[in-house]
Amino acid sequence: MSEKENYDKNKEALEFSNGNEPLVAFSDLSGIQSKLTQYIFDSCSKDPNGISEKLTIKELSETSDTSAPSVKKSILRLRDKNVLFKGEYKDGRGGWTQYVISRTIFDEMKGNEETVDEEVLVDDKSEEKTVDGNSKPTEKENEKEAIEESLEETVDKELPAEAKTTDIKKKSSHKSSKHHDDDHHEEHTFPSWVTFGEEKNPESAFIKIFAWLVFWTILEVLAIVQEFEAFWMNMAILFGIALIKCWFICSFFMHMTWDPPLVNQTAAVPLFFLIVLFLAVGLTSPGAVDDLKTICGF
Repeated sequence: MSEKENYDKNKEALEFSNGNEPLVAFSDLSGIQSKLTQYIFDSCSKDPNGISEKLTIKELSETSDTSAPSVKKSILRLRDKNVLFKGEYKDGRGGWTQYVISRTIFDEMKGNEETVDEEVLVDDKSEEKTVDGNSKPTEKENEKEAIEESLEETVDKELPAEAKTTDIKKKSSHKSSKHHDDDHHEEHTFPSWVTFGEEKNPESAFIKIFAWLVFWTILEVLAIVQEFEAFWMNMAILFGIALIKCWFICSFFMHMTWDPPLVNQTAAVPLFFLIVLFLAVGLTSPGAVDDLKTICGF
């Protein structure tokens, strides 16, 4: 075998686990990532070098109670965070992988495990002393119990008032939400002449407004094809239809009909620059200074 094939992947993973700091702590992990890390930690704890057993995706899926694709994604994310390092593995059918947990994460989890064990031992000892002693409650303990009972009664009396306050807040919130919905519905009303009668469905109303735009576009095309002899008549028809279409689009599709007055006032700014742009383009055309007809491109 070649030197590359003889290289120990587990040794490489152990070196990475000692030399690369994790981007997160174990306490920051949650959900599937936390379950997988805990299970792999338990497996690594059985080995003196801290290398896990040969784990399969199916085994990890059953442990975390999730699908195989989710397990694969979570493993990749844990590796990106330098929590897990991949050791020896086998691809294909019956494939498996050995993992190494970051030394920092491993020590953190080991410390948490020892802390939990110590707390359990302390609780067990205190319970044993209580059972073995069979000591009677002292006067101070009786007074403490009486104070706690009085506090519980006071809290129980105050709870209904707090519950009522909560219910009132919920009702007021529901009313305000309903009022806001009603106002929103009232604001988005359409003129009856635009929608050919009263229209409550906004989607249907917008379709009818689109039909209006198609109608005015057809008239605009017919006016261009007709090409009246009088220049001013052409300008009046084309610019008149353009203004009508602009009004439909701004009023309804841009919601300016339902916007505050300040929004409508700010529309004068782009209109001003549009006029400036129109004049700038027209005046730069040859002979534009002679008459208005040349400026308009005729």
